[in-house]
Amino acid sequence: MAIIFGGAIFSLVAILVLLFVSWQADKNLIRASTAQRHLELLISLSGRVSDYGLVAMEAVQAPGARPGQLESGHARVADIFQGLDSVISDQVGFVASDDARSRAATKSLIVARMEAQFEALHTRLLGLAGPDSAESEKVALTRSAMEAFGVNFAPLLAQALENERSDARRAREDMATLRNRVSVFAVIWVLGGGTLAIVLYLAAGRPILSRVAETVEGARAISSGKLDERLAPSGHDELTLLMTRFNRMADKLARRENRLLAAQRGLKRTVAARTAALRAANTRLEEIDTNRRRFFSDISHELRTPLTVILGEAEVSLRHRGGRSDASFRRAFRTIQARARTLRRRVDDLLRVARSESGRLDLVFEDGDMNLLVKEAVSDVAQLARRLRVTVDFKRKPGVLRVSCDKEWLRQVVTGLVINSLKYSPEGTSVHVAAGKRKDRAIITIRDQGYGIAPEDLPHIFERFYRGRNRPDREVSGYGVGLALVKWVVSEHHGKITVKSPAGRQARARGSEQPGTAVTVELPLTPSPEKRGSRP
Repeated sequence: MAIIFGGAIFSLVAILVLLFVSWQADKNLIRASTAQRHLELLISLSGRVSDYGLVAMEAVQAPGARPGQLESGHARVADIFQGLDSVISDQVGFVASDDARSRAATKSLIVARMEAQFEALHTRLLGLAGPDSAESEKVALTRSAMEAFGVNFAPLLAQALENERSDARRAREDMATLRNRVSVFAVIWVLGGGTLAIVLYLAAGRPILSRVAETVEGARAISSGKLDERLAPSGHDELTLLMTRFNRMADKLARRENRLLAAQRGLKRTVAARTAALRAANTRLEEIDTNRRRFFSDISHELRTPLTVILGEAEVSLRHRGGRSDASFRRAFRTIQARARTLRRRVDDLLRVARSESGRLDLVFEDGDMNLLVKEAVSDVAQLARRLRVTVDFKRKPGVLRVSCDKEWLRQVVTGLVINSLKYSPEGTSVHVAAGKRKDRAIITIRDQGYGIAPEDLPHIFERFYRGRNRPDREVSGYGVGLALVKWVVSEHHGKITVKSPAGRQARARGSEQPGTAVTVELPLTPSPEKRGSRP
């Protein structure tokens, strides 16, 4: 009975010890499993952030980029952060020591900092995916933002990985300590309890410890980067189930690492290709800009000298009080003087464009009468019209058509449009110029009875250097830049220009068999000073 009672006591103690060992082993295994889950999420976070970087680069380089692509990548990364928060909460839940809780709080702080940096990057990239900036500027800003993000994000991710590896090592050390203690207990129990203790140890303790040790070794191998390490589960208890889940987790982690490595290789290839393409494009743009500056600078300097001489000669002749006092002679010199001043302004404009960094010409706006500007433009082409034997008919609306404009450039636009109509009009026909208004818009219409514009050419007439196929029977010079410049000037005045060919029944009703062309320019009217002064 005593032996049975003693054996029962020993058995009870052994059972209690085994329960304690199992509890400690289960606790440490949960710690190891949680650490592995945390490692898996951190590696997945690295992969999804890399995928987000790819999506961001594609979003700013595609012409039809949509912010929804960034939002989708952002949602996938946010899921990982939620998973990390959940794992950290689980770790805090089963730890008891203040030191362990402090480590869990540190992990939570690191994850929060990584999430804050990612949200700041996402907000920045959403602003760059819009259509407000040039594509090369958006690409440079995106790359800069991502490089800055990587500099701050990578150390935090590395620290988080190291923390989890440290936890795994601590769990392994705890398991080793537990195994040593159980071994010592087993030895003492063998010495003190004899055969019963040996039987209990051989029957229950050693198999459990063996599998626990195997699990610890597997966790150590996984934490050191050997993702091909697998356990050999046996039995039908919770430890066997844990080992089975451990193997599944290792398989999943290995597959994700392979996908991550493949994605990284693809990203490197894509970045290298895009970088090479951008460098080639930048080299080409620099060459074009250098040629443009050289062209404008050369032609400006070449034209200024003879124009200055013409202007000086005209001014000297106007001041001369000799026999050249005839009124028509003086009017001719005034015309030469006015045209020379206009040409010199154009040359000054070219020189400013050549020397400017933006490559744009700044217009000078002031109030002007559209009727007067059109009248002056018609007067400018009178001599050319007589030489080409084409009649220019000008009709104006009574009163003042007040517009805010650069008078010289707007007059040059109307003159150029009328000259185009004259060049493409047969002898004996008419060019009709009309100025009027419709609601709050000034309307200038130039309608000819000329050769018209071919339907296939009409959509391209405002493109630079484009030359149409319908040619007149006379020689027409030019390089195809006139209408492109006209459209730019009209756009700068917040106006609109439209071209119709054939011009319609009006052109044919005047006796021409040609289709003709009608050009309409619309500009916003400016309220008169009285109306502007009466506003509240």
